[in-house]
Parts: sequence; structure tokens; C-alpha cells
Amino acid sequence: MKKLLETAARVSDQAEVYSIRTDSSALEMRNGTSTDLSASIQSGYAIRLLKDGRIGTAYTKNLIDREELVENALDSLKGNVKAGFSFPAPANIPSPMVPDDSIALMGFHDLHTLSERVLDHLKGKIEGQIDVRSGRGIIDLSIVNTSGLDVSSKTSFMYTFTSLLFPNTETAVHKIFMSRKTADFPKGELDNLVNMYNAGLPEVEIPTGKMKVMFMPDAMYTLIWRLSTAASGKSFYNKISPLQNKRGEQVVSEKFTLYGDPIDPDDVSQTFFDDEGVPTRKHMIIDRGIFKDLILNLDYAEKLNKKPAGNGFRGGMWGGETITLLPAPLLQCSRIAPGDASLEEMIASIDRGVIILGVLGAHSGNILNGDFSVGLNPGFYVENGEIRGRVKDGMVAGNVYEILKNIEHVENTLHDSTTGGKYPAILIDNVSVAAKD
Repeated sequence: MKKLLETAARVSDQAEVYSIRTDSSALEMRNGTSTDLSASIQSGYAIRLLKDGRIGTAYTKNLIDREELVENALDSLKGNVKAGFSFPAPANIPSPMVPDDSIALMGFHDLHTLSERVLDHLKGKIEGQIDVRSGRGIIDLSIVNTSGLDVSSKTSFMYTFTSLLFPNTETAVHKIFMSRKTADFPKGELDNLVNMYNAGLPEVEIPTGKMKVMFMPDAMYTLIWRLSTAASGKSFYNKISPLQNKRGEQVVSEKFTLYGDPIDPDDVSQTFFDDEGVPTRKHMIIDRGIFKDLILNLDYAEKLNKKPAGNGFRGGMWGGETITLLPAPLLQCSRIAPGDASLEEMIASIDRGVIILGVLGAHSGNILNGDFSVGLNPGFYVENGEIRGRVKDGMVAGNVYEILKNIEHVENTLHDSTTGGKYPAILIDNVSVAAKD
């Protein structure tokens, strides 16, 4: 990396080199039979050059010729993309947690054992198909720049993803368990999943109208996506955010708090610096309903004359290989603060409504404006505090700023979600629900 940085520095005003290496493997089982094995080791280098107020970028997955990579970055300067920011100098960044050796030593036999333990616990408890996927990964990341920054981290994680499919369908209830060290899927969580599955076995039709709606953790990204897009420095710079000029104002219910916490020691994605080398921190976006702060990377912090917030990450809702992406303002390790109600209490309080366990079409509607219209996949119908069954066909629609003013309860527990954040369930009143014709 140092030689690549030296090569880039000779032809630019400032330069940055980013490298990442991922080592991952996974095993899938269906009803006790292994259906797929996968293993990969991927690495890559990305450089960014600042020259004459412009930025040039290039990446490679196989660094053979340093000069060629730098030339590609120089060629990209012809795009005349302006860059008023500078690469950060070294900062006081804590030492990262040491990866757990047990994950580095995990093989397919270990993954198979983790999945089998889930299957053994669930045996005879449900009618339908059981899919289990267990995996592990190790990520090595380094960033150096001409301002003297030289940071690196090595993280490890494992996960087990369990899906219980309803008979003769591809619709399922599912749960993910993630850990920094080798561990079994908690049996209590599996039992809760079985109870939810059995409650949803009957297929029911629902009425159309306004009713209570409970967003479960795996459906929460429908709301988070819209809120984080509006709080992005990019939306503010382009003056298209519905949160424009509303810092310090109440924008949703006081029961709702949204923040990012990349330094959380319990998060498998914990990091003390973002993908630009800026220190991360617990970052409050909405605090008890009040809009507090923007999501900023180096570029948009400079454009808005604000300090970078450690939100410059190579990623996004649409995924993609990390090395191919550029740092953007992203809310990493997102959280919704827990409330004071149990899930059972929340369900018991519903006179008529639906529970959204998963959605189809989260991209539908005007995301920036906060509008959404999603299919239930699955959704459960609740009447007089009891789950009556799985919704045959249904949709939920609304505007995130309007519905989040009507929060009744927030669950007292945070759960890992399949989209990467940790969220409680949220019960909201007066939401539009429609049965499909």
C-alpha cells in the first residue's frame, strides 16, 4: 500500500489508498440436507486522487501494475468532479477489538454442526420446510493517505439464519443470529420463531381501512431507508430534503429515537473509523422525535461547511462489492432506541391490525419524500389481541413522517435484523392497510 501511495502522491496534490480483504464461507441446509457450500477470498485496492480541486478514482481486484492503476485514476479526473475536501490527518482512534480465533478456525464441519443443532431443536415442532444457513467471515481493512493517516482493522463474525416456510409456499418467518465468536442460535429465540410460525399457519383475508400496524425488525428498513435518505448530507446540499431547516424541531413522535452506533462492542460491524479514516461515534439523528443531525461524509461535510461525522462508508441499500463503491453518507450500525413494552403486551393491545414481518417493494414510492407502499411478506392479522392468521394478500401504505407521529408502543428489546441494524418492534395506529383484489 505504501508504494502505491507514493506512486499516487507523485502525480497528485493528495492521495488515499484503501484496501480490503474478505474471507468468507457458508453452508445451506434444507430439512437436514446440505444444499449449497460456498467459500471465497476477495481482495482489492481503491485509490482516490485530489488534484486542482478535482477528484479521480480507480480500483482493482488484482494489483499487478501500480502505475496503471494510478493512470486510471488520473484519467478519471477528466470527468471534472469537484472536490473541496482534504483527506483527514491521523486522529486518536482506539485499537480495534481482536478477532476471535474460533471464527478463523471454523470449517464446513463446524458450520454444519451449527445448522444441525438448530434443526435438532426444531424437529417435530413445525409442519413446513426448514432452511438454515450458517456462515462466517473475516474482514481486513486498511487506509493510508498523504496526510499521514495509517489505520487498519480486522473483524470477524459468524451468523446463523433460520427460515420456517409455510406449507406449499415460499413465504417464511425468519430470524438471524450474529456473533463475534462461535455460538449457537439461542433456543429461546428459536422457540419464539416457532410460536410466530404456528400463529401464522391459517391463511386469512383482511379488511381494507385504517388500523394498527406493527413493524417488526426485518420490516423496519422500509422506514429507516426514507429517514436516512432525508437526513443525508447529499439531500441537504441539493436542498431536496423534507427535513430541510428542521434541525431542532419535533418531526415524529417523542417515542422514536434513531441513531447510528458503529462503536457498539456488541455489533459485528463495530468500527472506530469510517471508510475515509474519520473517527466514528454514536451519532444521534432523531432524538425522542426531534431531528438532531445530518449524515455526512468528507465531501458533503465540506460542501455544507460542517464537520465530518464519520459516516463515509462504501456501501448502500443496493449492495455491491465494497471495493467498487465510493464513500457516501451512510448511517452505519443503525439503531432505534427500545421502549418499555413487551412484544406480547403490544400484540394484546391491538384491537384490529396487522403485524409486518417482511415486505415486498420497499423501493416503491417517493423514498426522499417518505412515501411507501409495500406488500406484506408475510403479514399477520390481529383481532382483539390475538393473531388470527397469515394475511393472504395485503399492502400497507403511508408516509413515514405522518405514521411515526402515531406511535403507540415501542418494544423493550433490540433484535438483529437481516438488513444490518438492531431494532425493536414498533406499533403504530391509523395506518392504511389494503387487501389485494
